[in-house]
Amino acid sequence: MKKSINKIAALAIAMTMAAGLIAGCSTKNSESTDSDKSVTQEGSNETVSSDDYSQPLPEDYEGTLTMWGWDDPYYKAVTDAFMKKYPNVKFEYTPMANGDTLQKYQTALATGTELPDVAWSIIDSRAKVFELDMWEDLSHAPYNFDISEVYEYLHPKMVNSKGQVCGIEQSLCPAGIAYRKDLAKEYFGTDDPKELEKMFPDWKSFIAKGQEVYEKSGGTIYMWPGLADAQQFIREQGGKTWIDGTVIKVTENFQRSLNLTCEFRDTNIVDKLEAWTPAWYASFGEGKHIFAGCATWSVPFTIEPNDPEGETTGHWGLMNAPEGNISWGGTTLGISKTCKDKRLAWEFIRFATLSTEGAKALNSIGLLTSAIKPYEEAPELKSFKSKWFGDQDLGAYFLDEIIPNIKSRNMNLDDNVVHETLNLISTTLNNDRNMTADQAMAKLKEELEMKLPDYTVE
Repeated sequence: MKKSINKIAALAIAMTMAAGLIAGCSTKNSESTDSDKSVTQEGSNETVSSDDYSQPLPEDYEGTLTMWGWDDPYYKAVTDAFMKKYPNVKFEYTPMANGDTLQKYQTALATGTELPDVAWSIIDSRAKVFELDMWEDLSHAPYNFDISEVYEYLHPKMVNSKGQVCGIEQSLCPAGIAYRKDLAKEYFGTDDPKELEKMFPDWKSFIAKGQEVYEKSGGTIYMWPGLADAQQFIREQGGKTWIDGTVIKVTENFQRSLNLTCEFRDTNIVDKLEAWTPAWYASFGEGKHIFAGCATWSVPFTIEPNDPEGETTGHWGLMNAPEGNISWGGTTLGISKTCKDKRLAWEFIRFATLSTEGAKALNSIGLLTSAIKPYEEAPELKSFKSKWFGDQDLGAYFLDEIIPNIKSRNMNLDDNVVHETLNLISTTLNNDRNMTADQAMAKLKEELEMKLPDYTVE
């Protein structure tokens, strides 16, 4: 779920200033601005104190908020909905690649340039981004956000190492498995998700059935598009932290996923496509791969645009994954210290992530709010359907079936380095068909010892 800076210069500046950047969220407000003044509720004489952020702003409130982001459909949906309520509010949006988040924030802090008022944070680099001295602590006054308002599995992903809430999840990102119903019917005799879940309780049964498919199809039909996305899904299922203090628990967390990856490869049940390449995207419309990891955002961003026939044929179904589902992806909204109008920024974030109106805006683009209360106030928001999935209620399946089967792990500062190295190993396994799981494990440890010398790799 996306701009340019001189990266060499920016990185040098960021590295020079890095020691002064790591401090965590702040509960202090910046210098007084127009937003610190009292405002009067429209149609009444009641004055709302600037310290009372629990009360809504007057509908004629004027202000401007800046944002840097990469998800244009999300940005448009939530800001359009917010401006219907507050027509005098304006937004200034600067597109950026989500992989540039950490560097751009570091550079802004190092050079003293302004950060966006509403700051986004992608899950891949979030642990490090949340340690930067740029965030308001949303759990403290004047925001007083109660983290229990959102789904519990998200809690570890919204706080920094001090336990301060630096951002609220834009939307839920649970992931199960999508499957081609026509292929499932042909090779397994059913396209019912519950029957398929019984058929695939674990990855060993997945492999066994995959071998049958490979033989029956003459090697033309695969269970999964590629090794990397299969391996990524499996390694996230355990819910165990990858790094404990100064120890990277490589063997405990990744040995089994590497073993399964090699078994997938050696039994020919998985294709050789690299994730996020043009060929990988095109595969969703080719009918050669039965299964694929599927988060909420996968439906509008990977399946629907790349399977034009699926709109009229209802090609797809959604099911629980063998051995459990995962939280896949995610972006938070937080308030930067340099924000000129923190009162307005909080009003927007609260609207976008916690309100029923914001939940309706998300539902309109096939996403689900991370907050619990909107589903109680408007139960219909649990429901979402896509023509590509026929009559299946995807929203209800994600909320009632997929989420309860997720084990979420805590974030660590160098998870992104581990993640990138694991992807490198997956690519190597795909290209070198003779590499064994043990050799891959040795290579993984070697790479991590080189990249993260201050850790013990075991």
